[in-house]
Amino acid sequence: MNINNVNNLIFKLSSVSDDQIVDIDLSFHLVRKQSESDYLYQSLEIPLAPEVKKWVRGNIVKTLREFKHVDETNTEIFLVGDYNHEIAPNDKIAKFPLNQPLIDKKGKLIDALSNSDPEFPEKTANFQIVKLTFEEKSAYFCYYRGTKKNSSRKKMVFKNSNQFVFIDDSIIDVGGNIDFFIVDDYIFIINVKNFEYAFDYRDHINVLRNQNLTQIISMPFFDHEGSNKSIFEESCKRFFYSRSLAQIKPETLNAIQANFQDRCTELAYIKDNVPTEQVEKEKYMLKYGTLWDLFEYIDLENYKIVFSEGASPKTLLHFFADKIVRSFLTEDFKVASAYE
Repeated sequence: MNINNVNNLIFKLSSVSDDQIVDIDLSFHLVRKQSESDYLYQSLEIPLAPEVKKWVRGNIVKTLREFKHVDETNTEIFLVGDYNHEIAPNDKIAKFPLNQPLIDKKGKLIDALSNSDPEFPEKTANFQIVKLTFEEKSAYFCYYRGTKKNSSRKKMVFKNSNQFVFIDDSIIDVGGNIDFFIVDDYIFIINVKNFEYAFDYRDHINVLRNQNLTQIISMPFFDHEGSNKSIFEESCKRFFYSRSLAQIKPETLNAIQANFQDRCTELAYIKDNVPTEQVEKEKYMLKYGTLWDLFEYIDLENYKIVFSEGASPKTLLHFFADKIVRSFLTEDFKVASAYE
């Protein structure tokens, strides 16, 4: 799914002329999540006046154009990067090919949009979906935005026949920032947080975290009393470590176990060869600074993890995720995420 291909629906929408905008079919839906229901989503299609439809179409087209950047060949393209559990891409759209759990949820969302529920309580909407269809293909644009409500302490009014009167019904904002859009079995994400909320994807991140964590603490280097694997496991389940763990790939986990003793041997060599001269020692310590932090957590002679209550798992997670890299220019060892 390359949205920079001239035949791609998103590229076509971003390139339509003002005259072609009227050829784009539009439907507007309020949506709410129903986590306790098998249907997962409930929706209501909202009829829009012709001039509102025209404005919403034009707003989406304009926003897509604003997503484009000029490349080195002076061509306007979308900057697209892969979705990452841990890092939100800056100035890029994150592309996410749907896995099985999300394919099911996407299917339930599309079904809900196709079956507008007249019993939908408008004031409980969580987000809005605008479906655009052009040349027999459809894309779905999501805005994380509900409906505004009049409170007893503050009322909205609008001008009608030269006087201002109360607005008694719900107010809906249209346009604004697109949080993500769906084309076929791909989601293109601008706001990671709102995408994850719409699809309850944080639950999936926690599942991946737990799977990877279970595999890590079952490895031989955790198989002794001093590893305190239960304390390590509990400290890793804090929210800000979950994404790092979920991001670790199966091949990386396999490499951890296969190469752990070799890495310990290399670390021991670095630790045992600290220069005695002060200036050279400082340079040496600076160069291996990130690796030096590992010595607190690894028994290099016995090839074991040593973790204590109150310690931070951050350094070990960098190690397990294979994030410690050697700089090409300085040859210093640093954490890869610091560059991203």
